[in-house]
Amino acid sequence: MRARTDPSLSISVSFGAISPRLSRLMACQRAEEPQTPIHLHEVGLAEQLRGLQDGRYHGGLAVTSAPGCDLRARPLWRDELAVAMPTQSPLQAFDAVPLEEAARYPLIHWQSPACEPVSALVDAAFKTHGPRPTSACVQSYELMAVLVAAGYGIGVGVRSRIAWLRAPNIAVRPLAGDSHAVTTYLLQPSSETVAAVDRLARRGQAMRT
Repeated sequence: MRARTDPSLSISVSFGAISPRLSRLMACQRAEEPQTPIHLHEVGLAEQLRGLQDGRYHGGLAVTSAPGCDLRARPLWRDELAVAMPTQSPLQAFDAVPLEEAARYPLIHWQSPACEPVSALVDAAFKTHGPRPTSACVQSYELMAVLVAAGYGIGVGVRSRIAWLRAPNIAVRPLAGDSHAVTTYLLQPSSETVAAVDRLARRGQAMRT
């Protein structure tokens, strides 16, 4: 493993990894290490993995550990899948929505591959309930919120990201069960180490609460 030093960090962010905690992490980085600016690049997952492997990015934030890609994956913080529903939905009666109840409603689906790995996480959660009725396919939380509020169906995504929208006429409930955790990882090329990325990882891990 070779060491690498750079005056700034180029960090890629794939779908699902943008969250309030990322905002806090960036603010913490500016306050504690202003001499090492971070340049964020919003990219698709496939592009992120290629860029990490060919050296374009010092690190990447993703909601997958990218198994099989010869990358080092360090867990930063955990979230969970949640259901976005119209405020008049009967699903509001649940503190946590059972999958079998959510499966009764049309799902606003994440477009793949643009929304990987979130689309894969949602598909995996519902895989035991057979094909899902899909009312629309979207590539952003904002459009999902528009369609949910208009009554086109429910959306399932990362809880903190849905709540961050503060969208009117939408309620948010977690999915019931213990297997719907979403972990944000800091991915790095396994062949090199960058001290500033290590420090960034430690700051991110301090934000688990």
